[in-house]
Amino acid sequence: MVIVDKLGVHHLKVQCCDCPNAMSPDIQMFQHGFFPASFNRLKTVFTFRVLNDFLLDNLECGTSAMNHYSKRQQMTSSMFPHLVP
Repeated sequence: MVIVDKLGVHHLKVQCCDCPNAMSPDIQMFQHGFFPASFNRLKTVFTFRVLNDFLLDNLECGTSAMNHYSKRQQMTSSMFPHLVP
């Protein structure tokens, strides 16, 4: 799963609870502080910290979502930002 945080973009293995009475995976992500990019197939999630940071950048500086994500890629790997998912 790709996790976008204020510190960068990370690729980690994540396993949601699959118990019979477990909440759906998207609800489990919300409970742990993540906002899924898709509610059908969880491949990418954003922390609420990075969403708050984007909101501030967007309101104060007019930063687009694409430029904000490019900034996160650059923070993750300044030498090879194009290799960051």
